[in-house]
Amino acid sequence: MTSLLKTGLATLLAIGLATSAAQAFDLKGGGQVKLKPTSAQLGIISPANNVCPGPAKLTAWIQTNKPGTLQIMLVRKNGGVTGPFSVTTTKGANGVIMGSYSKPMNIVASIDAEYRVVIPGTAVTSNWAPLMAQC
Repeated sequence: MTSLLKTGLATLLAIGLATSAAQAFDLKGGGQVKLKPTSAQLGIISPANNVCPGPAKLTAWIQTNKPGTLQIMLVRKNGGVTGPFSVTTTKGANGVIMGSYSKPMNIVASIDAEYRVVIPGTAVTSNWAPLMAQC
């Protein structure tokens, strides 16, 4: 009976330590929680009537678990990657912690492409957003 009690206590202790260790990996020095992105969204405004030459605008919105600065990359479907670009998130209305990155563009050649945001070192990615224009 004593052996069973010791085994049970040892198991509970091991589970408790494993849980604490897993949470400890989310901490930085000094017991602070690491900055983590929670979601990403991308929007692109194509030139008026999808006709070029004309202005376009790309905007990415990043939400995080706490205010801070992180890096994002822009990925073109079947194409290249640009970045990194810094995004600083701040606490806003209703406690939402968000930051944005905007890039105005001048489209001078026909384009039919899709882009998305990735955050290096995480599994967080945005939706694919189209950019279309005919010259």
